Amino acid sequence: MRRHVGLLALLAAIALLLAGSPAWAVEQAPAAAQPAPVAPQLQRQVEAAGDGQVSALLMLPNLGSFGGSRQQVLDRLREHAEAAQAEVVTAIEQDLEAAGVVVVNRFWLTNMVLVEFPASTETLGSLAQLPGVRRVLPNFVLTAPEPVAGTAGAGIDDGHLTWGLAKIQAERVWNELGVDGGGVRVATLDTGVDINHPDLAGKMVTDDPSNPNYPGGWLEFNSSGSPIVSAPHDSAYHGTHVSGTIHGGATSGVAIGVAPGARLMHGLVIPGGSGSFAQVVAGMQWAVAPTDASGNPAGQPADVVNMSLGANGFHEEMIAPTQAMRATGTFPAFAIGNNCGSLGTASPGNVFESVAVGATDGTDNVASFSCGAVVRRDQWTGPPAHWPDSYVKPDVSAPGVDVVSAQPGGGYRTLSGTSMATPHTAATAALMMSASPGLTVEDIVGVLGDTAFWDSRYAPQPPDTRFGAGRIDAYEATRLVAIDSGIDGSVVDAGSGRPVAGAAVTVTPGDRRLTSGADGRFSVRVTPGSYSVSASLFGYVPASVQVEVTEGGFTAADLRLTPVPSGSITGTAVLDESGHGIPGVTVTVLDVPVELTAQTGTDGTYTIDGVPEGTYRVGASSPRFAAPPPVEVTVTAGEAVTADFAFRPPPETVAVVDSSATRAQQYADVVFTPRGIGTAIYNWTQLAQAAQHKTVVLGYGLSTNYNLAAFQAFLAATDANGTGVIFTDHAFGTHSGIRQLSLATGQPASVGSSSSGGGTASAESYYEVTAEHPMLAGYRVGDRIVIDNSTQAKWVAWFNGYGGEGRQTIGSLGRTVDGILGGGIGVDQRANNRHVLLSTHGVSATRGPADWTAQATQLFMNAIAWASPPPLPNQPYFALHDLRVEPGVVRVDEPVTISAGIKNVGGSTGSYNVVLQVRGQPVRTTPVELTAGQATRVQWSLSYGQLGSYDVRVEHLSGSFRVRA
Repeated sequence: MRRHVGLLALLAAIALLLAGSPAWAVEQAPAAAQPAPVAPQLQRQVEAAGDGQVSALLMLPNLGSFGGSRQQVLDRLREHAEAAQAEVVTAIEQDLEAAGVVVVNRFWLTNMVLVEFPASTETLGSLAQLPGVRRVLPNFVLTAPEPVAGTAGAGIDDGHLTWGLAKIQAERVWNELGVDGGGVRVATLDTGVDINHPDLAGKMVTDDPSNPNYPGGWLEFNSSGSPIVSAPHDSAYHGTHVSGTIHGGATSGVAIGVAPGARLMHGLVIPGGSGSFAQVVAGMQWAVAPTDASGNPAGQPADVVNMSLGANGFHEEMIAPTQAMRATGTFPAFAIGNNCGSLGTASPGNVFESVAVGATDGTDNVASFSCGAVVRRDQWTGPPAHWPDSYVKPDVSAPGVDVVSAQPGGGYRTLSGTSMATPHTAATAALMMSASPGLTVEDIVGVLGDTAFWDSRYAPQPPDTRFGAGRIDAYEATRLVAIDSGIDGSVVDAGSGRPVAGAAVTVTPGDRRLTSGADGRFSVRVTPGSYSVSASLFGYVPASVQVEVTEGGFTAADLRLTPVPSGSITGTAVLDESGHGIPGVTVTVLDVPVELTAQTGTDGTYTIDGVPEGTYRVGASSPRFAAPPPVEVTVTAGEAVTADFAFRPPPETVAVVDSSATRAQQYADVVFTPRGIGTAIYNWTQLAQAAQHKTVVLGYGLSTNYNLAAFQAFLAATDANGTGVIFTDHAFGTHSGIRQLSLATGQPASVGSSSSGGGTASAESYYEVTAEHPMLAGYRVGDRIVIDNSTQAKWVAWFNGYGGEGRQTIGSLGRTVDGILGGGIGVDQRANNRHVLLSTHGVSATRGPADWTAQATQLFMNAIAWASPPPLPNQPYFALHDLRVEPGVVRVDEPVTISAGIKNVGGSTGSYNVVLQVRGQPVRTTPVELTAGQATRVQWSLSYGQLGSYDVRVEHLSGSFRVRA
C-alpha cells in the first residue's frame, strides 16, 4: 500500500511538472535517508514525560507559491495536503501503531499532522524518519499579547465616540461616505466573544438562525485543533474587547466600533488568552473556509481576519498558513506584539505576507510597548525564496493606547496594546472593502500606506520600525478607494524605452506621492479634474504632464525621463607605505539616493560608470586598513575623473581589558580577527601588561576590582609607551573604561547611562557629529552615526564635562526616543599618545560588535587607527577579496568549491594562514607565503550529507550555499 501511495504521489508530481504549472511550487522535503530535525523543546518534553503521553506536529512540505481564484487556492491546498499526508498516515498505521502512535488531527492550510504517543525517544526518532516529514515540533503555545491597563477616564474623544475612532476619522466614513462595513465579514480569532453585549448583539452571522451555536459565525477549538460544540462565549475578556473595536455600536452613547455594519465571525482559539499552534491554525482554516462543529461547510469565508495573538521571535511554522490566507484574498490583520525584547517582533506579525500593526497614542507617538524591527531574511529558518533580504515591521500603526471597548457582561473597559490597535486596522480594511468590493490585499495595504499619517519623528522616511508606513486614516483610505476615477501611468527611459522603477511621482493638486513599480507603472485614484503629474529620479531630468480625469475613468499619464549626461569615476586604492594596490576596497559615491559603488580588483583599481555629471564626494572603505578622507570630484559627461585613495596600515595587536574574557572575545571575533588584527585579552588586575601594547581598549569593569592607584599607574605607563587608549562605556558598565577615567582624573566630569525607554529596533541609538576631526572623515557637523543595528532595546551611555588641555568632545550621544543625552565621542591629543572616548561602544553580556552598524564599526576602527602609534615600516599586510562559492546549490554529498583571493600589499615577504569557516566552525586552514605585491587564490572543495543552508566565512568575507535533496 505504501509503495502504491508513493507511486501515485510521484506520478501526480510528474504530471504537474509536465503541465508546466509553476504557480504551485512545492517546498523540498528532506531526502529519505535523512531524518527530519526534531525541535529541542520536544526532545526535552519526551525525556521529561516519563510514562505520559506527548503530542507532536509533523510538518510536511507546503505549497511554495499560489495562483488562481480563492476556490482554486483552497482546492489546491486541500489536494496537496491530502496527497502529501497519505503516505505518512499509512506508515504510522502500519509501522508505529504498535508503539502507540495515534494520528489526532490533520491540517491543510499548512501541511501538518498532529500525533500523540507514549513518551519515547525511540518513537520520536521513528517519527522523524517518516517519509516526507520536514520537521517535528511540539504543539507550541501562542498567546494574546498581555494588554496594559488603560488610564482611568481616558479613551473618550468628545463624549460620543472613542478617541481612536476620532483619530482615524471613522465617523466621517459613516456620515460623509455612507460606508459602515456592510457586506463585509470580519473573523476575529481570540478568546471568544460575548454576542449579547448591547454593542454586539445581532451582529454575528450564522448559516442557521435556529442553531444557538451559530454555525458559520462561531466555532471553538480544542488544543488539538478539533472543533468543540459550544455557543458563543468569551473565555476571558480579550476577544470581546477586540470585537467591540471592530463591530461595536454606540448603545452607551459612545461609539466604540470602526465598522459597525460589518458582519461578525469569531473563532475561540486562545481560551483564557493562550492556545496551541494547532488551535490557531484550525481557526485560520475555519476563517477562510467555515464549517460547523461536524465539519460540514457552513456560511461564507471571512474577508478580513483579525489575530491579536502571537509568540515572540521568528516561528517558521506561521509562514505557510499566513501565506495561504493571503493567497485566498483574505486580509490578515495581525498584531506585531508587545514588549518583544531582544527579538524585536512576534510571529505571525513578522511574517512578510502579514499586515502587522503597531500601537499609537493620542499624540501619534508610538507606544513604548509596541514592537517593531527591520526583519532580516536570515533571521528565519528556511524563508521563502521570494522574500526580500530585509523588510520593515509593523506595516502600519493604529490607535492602541487607552482604547475603550466592550467587556463581557455588557460593560466597558480601557486597555492598551497592539491587540487594541489591530482591530482598528482590520475594521478599516472592512470599510474599504465595503466601499469598493473586489479590492485585493495588495490594494488595501498600498492605500493604507498612501493615506496614513506619518512624520519624521522616528526616521527620515517611511516605512520605519515605529509607524510602519504610518498611522492609518480610515476616512482618507476609504474615500480614496470609493473614487471610481483616477490616473494610470508609466515612467520610461526616454532613450531606451525601458521601464524606470523607483521614480518619485507627484500628483497635484492634492500632493499625492507615489513610486513607480518594477514595471515602471503607477496608479492613483483621484476625483475628476485637471492634474499635473511629475516624475523624478536621480540621474534623470524631471518630467511632467497635464492630464484631465473624467468621471468613471482612469486617464493615462506617460512620463519619459531623459537620462542626465554621465561620465565615470576611476582610480586606485593603495597602501600608503608600499604603494601596492589593495583589492576588495569598496568605493562609493556619497550623499546620493542610489547606489553608485564599485570594488577594487586585484590590482587595486576600480571604475564606477554611469555617474550623472556633477560634483560629488567619493569615499573608500576597507575592512582591514584605516580609511583616508573622502575625495571631491567633478564628473563631466563622457569623461572619466580620477579619485585615488591611500590607506594606512592596520594597528598591531590590540589589547582588550575587561572583567569577562568571554565579553572581550567579542571584540576579537567580530572586529579584529576578520581584519587580520591580533587580540590580547586581559582582566583589570593585568593593566600593567596591557600597557605594553601599542593600542588598548578598556571595556567593562566591576566596582569590586577597581583600583585607583593601579589605574593611574596604567595611565602613566601608556603615556610613557606612546600607547593609544580607547575608553568605552555602556549601560550597566559599572567602572568601565570611561567611568574609571572619570574617577581617576575628573575628566569627563560625570557619566550617565540608560537601559530603559529605548524601545526595540524601533528606536535608534546614535552619535551626532559636533566637530570635524580626522576620525570622522566623511561626516559633517550634524550628521548621525547610528550605533546599534539590533532588534533589542537601545541601551546607551554618555558623559558630560570633557574638555581642556587637548581634550575635545566631537560627538554627542542620542536616541531617537529622547534626543541628545550627553557627550558620545571624545578625543585627547596628549604629548606622547592619544585617547579616544566612545560612550556606547562597550560590550555587555548580550550586546556587542555584532549589533553595531557598519558605520559604527568603521568609527571604532577609525578610533583605533587614530589612537594607535604608527606601525613599523615595510611590514607584510594581507588583503582578502572576491569570495566565490560555486555552485550555490548542490545535492547531498556533491562538492562545492570555495575560493578567495589574497594579496600581500605590504612592503616585505610574509606568510599568512587563510581560515575557512562553515557554520561558524573552522574547517580548513591554508598557509600562504607571498612576496610584496604578490597575489594568489586559495581554493577548497567540500561536500555535506545534511540538507540545509551553510554559511561560509573567510575572515570578513561571507557567502553561503544550500544542500538540497
